[in-house]
Amino acid sequence: MNFFVSSFGLEGWNAWAADRKAKGFVKFTDADKKLAESFWNDMQCDNWERDSRLFSQIWFNAPVIKLAESLTKDVGKSYAYYFTPEASLPIMKCGHAIELAVVFNHPEITGDTGRVFDATFCKTMRKMWVQFAKTGNPSLGADISPDGKAKEWPIYDLENKKVMVFDEFDIHPEKESARKIVDWDRTYSLTKYYML
Repeated sequence: MNFFVSSFGLEGWNAWAADRKAKGFVKFTDADKKLAESFWNDMQCDNWERDSRLFSQIWFNAPVIKLAESLTKDVGKSYAYYFTPEASLPIMKCGHAIELAVVFNHPEITGDTGRVFDATFCKTMRKMWVQFAKTGNPSLGADISPDGKAKEWPIYDLENKKVMVFDEFDIHPEKESARKIVDWDRTYSLTKYYML
């Protein structure tokens, strides 16, 4: 969501988020309002970021993990990832679509990132995308990995629920629960509300 904060500017974002909350929260049950408040109250950050993080949970993070679960159940195979590099821009951080300059090999496009990401990281991520398109499996052997290290991207399964973490200096698989991509106890139930 920080992409939208950056695009709107803080004043525009705060007005937009207030409007979304005013229209959306009236639909919340009392129990769900308490969950949202609990999520916000645990954050030590500015109000704009608290809203951004909650909206990210219910619009992006939880739905993407649920999509991986659904694909695993229905198709039998899914791969999921979590992109972590942050922009040098103070509001953007790791905002929506920040990885596009990496995926499409345009490091010069720094309007959203404020900086160029590590070249080997970028090559590795793109190589994994290409490997998936060619073979149906994004894993890389050491012989074709830009950093010379094998990258085993596990199939998302309903027991381990591993995602590939695209950390700029440590691409590795990790359990979703260890990374805590989704606050299942406090935010997942909120995905049922349409707040756009």
